This record gives sequence, C-alpha cells and structure tokens, in this order.
Amino acid sequence: MISRSENTGEGRGSGHRGPARGFAFGVASVTQALAGVSFPISKKELQRKHGKAEVHWTKESTEHLSDILGRLPQEEFASVAEVASAVSESHHSGSD
Repeated sequence: MISRSENTGEGRGSGHRGPARGFAFGVASVTQALAGVSFPISKKELQRKHGKAEVHWTKESTEHLSDILGRLPQEEFASVAEVASAVSESHHSGSD
C-alpha cells in the first residue's frame, strides 16, 4: 500500500515536498493573488483592486502585488498568463 503524507511545506529533510497545498512561491504566488481577476485589466486598476495581496517569493520574503506590478513596463494585461510572464521576465532580468 502506498502511503501519502500531507504536504506541510516544512522543507527539505522533513519528509515533505514543497510548500503546503494552496501555498505557492514566486510567480506561482503572483498567479494565486490574481485568482478571480477579470481580464483585460489595466495595471492601475489591478493595483487598486488587488495590490494589497501578499506575494511570497520565498518562505521569508513577501511583497505586495502593487509593488511588483509597479516595476513592470506594461500598462494593460490581457490575461493572468501575461502578468505572470511579465513578472517572471522582470524578476529574471534583475529588475525585481
């Protein structure tokens, strides 16, 4: 019989893999913060309505969505995927 343990996000060595269910880091955390958003949407509207959402880059590092969006050059987004792509590109280019 295969044993399944709940993912608690306790990290390496704890017997659990990754973050707890429903908890994400990095760009995945950005997409979670955007759940339920109707697109297309302007950056300003997105910041106004959802900017206080906390994005978890790591276990120890969080940032408000409005701050992350503020560093992006786009003024409008057509989809969650477009936001995620822009955030990822910005983060990997070192401007994040």
